[in-house]
Amino acid sequence: MSAPSLKYLCPHCQKASRLPEPTPKEGKFQLTCAHCSEKVVLQFIDYRFEIVQVLPSAIDESKQSYQSFKIPVPGISAQSKENFPSRSPSKPFFEKKIIWEKESKKPNPKPFAFSKRIPVLKKDPSKFSYWKVGFTITSITLFLFIVSFSYFVAGVLVTKKEVPLYLESLSKNIPTKILDRNGQVVSEIFQKRTSTLHLQDYPEDMISILLNIEDQKFFFHGGIDYSAILRAFFKNIVNLSYKQGASTITQQLARIILDDRRKSLNRKWREAQLAFALESVLTKEQILETYMNHVYLGHGAFGFGEGIKFYFQKNPMELSKEEMVLLASLPSAPNKYSPLKNPEDSYTRVRAILNMFRNRGIYPNLDRDKLIGLYHNLSTRSPNETVFGSRHDIAPYVTEHVRSVLSSLEGEKNIYESGGYTVETTLDRNAQEVIGPIVREYLAKNKRSGKIQKRRIRLKPESPLDLAFRQKMEEVSLLNEFVWNPDQLESDKDQSIVQAAIVGIQPNTGQVLFLHGGDEFNSQNQFNRATQMRRQTGSSIKAVLYASAIDSGSIHAGMKILDAPLYYRGGGGKEWAPENLGGSFDGEISLRTALVKSKNTAAVQVAERLGSAGIEKYFTKFFFPNDAEKKNRYRGDLSLALGTLEISPLEMASAFTSFVNQGNVKRPYLIQRIKNAKGNVLYEVGASDEFKLKLPEERQVIRPDTAEVMVSLLRDSGRASGVRNGGYTGDLIGKTGTTNDYKDAWFVGARPDLSLAVWVGYDNPKFGMGPSGLGGAVAAPLWGEILATIDKKSILPKIQFSLPVYAKAYKICTLTGKQASPTCPSTQELYLSDYPPEGPCNDDHKSTSSDHKDLMKGLY
Repeated sequence: MSAPSLKYLCPHCQKASRLPEPTPKEGKFQLTCAHCSEKVVLQFIDYRFEIVQVLPSAIDESKQSYQSFKIPVPGISAQSKENFPSRSPSKPFFEKKIIWEKESKKPNPKPFAFSKRIPVLKKDPSKFSYWKVGFTITSITLFLFIVSFSYFVAGVLVTKKEVPLYLESLSKNIPTKILDRNGQVVSEIFQKRTSTLHLQDYPEDMISILLNIEDQKFFFHGGIDYSAILRAFFKNIVNLSYKQGASTITQQLARIILDDRRKSLNRKWREAQLAFALESVLTKEQILETYMNHVYLGHGAFGFGEGIKFYFQKNPMELSKEEMVLLASLPSAPNKYSPLKNPEDSYTRVRAILNMFRNRGIYPNLDRDKLIGLYHNLSTRSPNETVFGSRHDIAPYVTEHVRSVLSSLEGEKNIYESGGYTVETTLDRNAQEVIGPIVREYLAKNKRSGKIQKRRIRLKPESPLDLAFRQKMEEVSLLNEFVWNPDQLESDKDQSIVQAAIVGIQPNTGQVLFLHGGDEFNSQNQFNRATQMRRQTGSSIKAVLYASAIDSGSIHAGMKILDAPLYYRGGGGKEWAPENLGGSFDGEISLRTALVKSKNTAAVQVAERLGSAGIEKYFTKFFFPNDAEKKNRYRGDLSLALGTLEISPLEMASAFTSFVNQGNVKRPYLIQRIKNAKGNVLYEVGASDEFKLKLPEERQVIRPDTAEVMVSLLRDSGRASGVRNGGYTGDLIGKTGTTNDYKDAWFVGARPDLSLAVWVGYDNPKFGMGPSGLGGAVAAPLWGEILATIDKKSILPKIQFSLPVYAKAYKICTLTGKQASPTCPSTQELYLSDYPPEGPCNDDHKSTSSDHKDLMKGLY
């Protein structure tokens, strides 16, 4: 049921009228008086109303302002008090929710139209402001630009602090260079080939051509060439494809450092930041030098220095201008424009460069025919060739040794990633580079001729039963071949080849002049036999034995010694009888002859005279100053006199330096100094024991006069050794060595300027080299060939043996070994100053009675 209709008193004409039905329950409504047509706003609450606003009349509307006020209606107020509870005063108009009914599409015929809205002012579309829109967009754009610019500058400042770290990262994978004593490159260690030249090492034309191709305004911009960016932008738009780039050399260097090839705005952003940072930290020359040393030129070559060596095998200063143009055409797309892989694309690129030069009026004399000739020369090479195939290494065994030393210095650090080490060595490059080819050719020649034969050594002799059974089965050829020919069977299983170890030492310094550790170095043959291998030395150890005995006074150079069969009974009733090579005995002979002929019986007698204590004393000086090393390796029995101890070629060459260095031995070393990429010294020769020989830096092993006596004795031994068969005709001292079953062939010799040890044999001790595998037949000629080549090329300064200073010369009777009398057949021998010869000889030598020699020959 609706509320009763209320009376309304118009505040304009003061006439009353009834409100239209149905009366609203709540809300604000505009009402037009039926008498005067003036308007008011009524507030309804629970079907009761009050006037909250009197709208001005149409006449005064233009003069009056819109105001809100109340006109109390007594009748309504009184009635409200009677029928309704009291209410709180209404709140201001702007805090109330006003509900308006939709306007009727048709005009309302009734005077009281509650559905009408208060008219809302609308903007005139014709008054739309483009200036305001433009100002808004400009303001937003400017704001975003300022924010982006500030962020970019902040990034540049942060990147500027990181530039040293970035530059340090470029030093990674730079080749480690191994230099000889004169600063020449002997070898390199790398996984990535990067140039290390300085800017002044490149010709001016090379730099000029590169800048004209890659960045003509390099010395005038601050890292980014804005005009080039606009030019490239419009050209690419016109062609609807990528036709031209605009990266400066600084930006290209930034790209190399970041090593990010993704095509993204983020990469370009970082690249630009780094370019500005580089320009603020480095000079233009430093930027250009770094770029030229690290830009990729294809086929594994990083930097123009490596590119020049790979493509043209030249030094930078030897390049022609045409070669410079070809190289400078590569940085933009090294694989696409590679003259080996894509010669047509490369030549098209080069012709475009020549046209550009012609338009600019520079380098007018470039010869296209010369360029075509370059492509013809390069066409003979494989498209898949890389810098790794042309690795510069004339001393691979040295390289492996240096690699191990570097790894021990740097611990867990990857020496390839760190890179940039400079290793200064004692090597002589000219001597080192002839060793490898000589060894390979010599071993191959001796295998072809049959002088070196791979023979399996029988560990046990055949019993009579085995011999009879084998003879019975000889007619079964197949069985004979596979069962009873162990040489052939073992050879099929063991694929090892004959090897040679070479090491040359400068006597007065201990510096290693050259070193070669085997046959050709490869992935299956990397063992350095010159330094890491220990083998029995055979008779070459007799030089050390005789020197020890002479130094102790046990023997002297002019003495006589009996070459006859000897028998020794050892522990357990076992007998040992040293045998001479060939099984012959010469009776009483001089010590010099015994050494020249390498008589085993004489060597054992010398060892007996020296005694076990003397042997231990001197061998400790020569080889085992370290107690732990001596305990592990030394064995004190008479077989030691025949070379049963296992010694390395490096140790033997070092021991022989004592004879030409007044009895003094310097510890051998090869590495003088190692520097890292920053130039800091990581290693320097001194207290370090490079080859882990456990030797002091310097030691006196024999007296100076003993050394002079040994030079006198070993000169005859060296001349009779077989070195002449290798072509060597100079003076030397030396001693051959051959072990049982021809497993090891040695020759160790020396001159005042060089001590050189040569070993030839198989790694597997089950194999010998056959009856021709003697030290004098196999090792000595190789020694002679090496020295003959070195002398022919005048590689080492040849020093002559000096006259004795400490030892005294005496005339000795050749028959008795005593000091000669006027009637004695005599020769001259050197003696220690405090151990003169026995004498004088009182025998009557006028009668020819040297029949005892013939008698001894007949007896033995």
